[in-house]
Amino acid sequence: MAKKEVDGENPEVPEEGGKKSKKLLIIIVVFVLLLLGGGGFGVYYFFLAPKPPSAEELAKIEAEKNKKLEFLPVFALKPFVVNLADGKGRRYLKVSMKLELSSDELSEEVEKRQPQIRDVILTLLSSKTSGEVNSMEGKFLLREEIIKRVNTFLTTGKITKIYLEEFVVQ
Repeated sequence: MAKKEVDGENPEVPEEGGKKSKKLLIIIVVFVLLLLGGGGFGVYYFFLAPKPPSAEELAKIEAEKNKKLEFLPVFALKPFVVNLADGKGRRYLKVSMKLELSSDELSEEVEKRQPQIRDVILTLLSSKTSGEVNSMEGKFLLREEIIKRVNTFLTTGKITKIYLEEFVVQ
């Protein structure tokens, strides 16, 4: 049997009842989402949010910042000129460096032990080849080795860094 249309409308589709129920469902879903979002924010803000640091903690943090800005004493060594371990001694290295000391008291000890320190550094530099010291990685390794060897002599502190001022391989 054929379905009849009355005034151009299909009698099986409800007129406004379906549209109202969809709108009401959307409004309820949006309201529930807003309610859950607000509840989640409230729980985070009142229970889970980190507490601001106290005045004591702020003072401690500020003291650490100021300590990091503190400059350590530096001791300048005379320049080193050594033959490198390349074949037939045809290449040489000229290095000027400064040692960063962990404390002011260490300056006196470094001054007294300067012959020992220079000997250790000269021996180390002359054992290197031009290939080992030309690369950036080689320079970093050389610094670490110098620090390690020099610190074996020191008793009142230690060398923290090496600053290379001049580095010439000829």
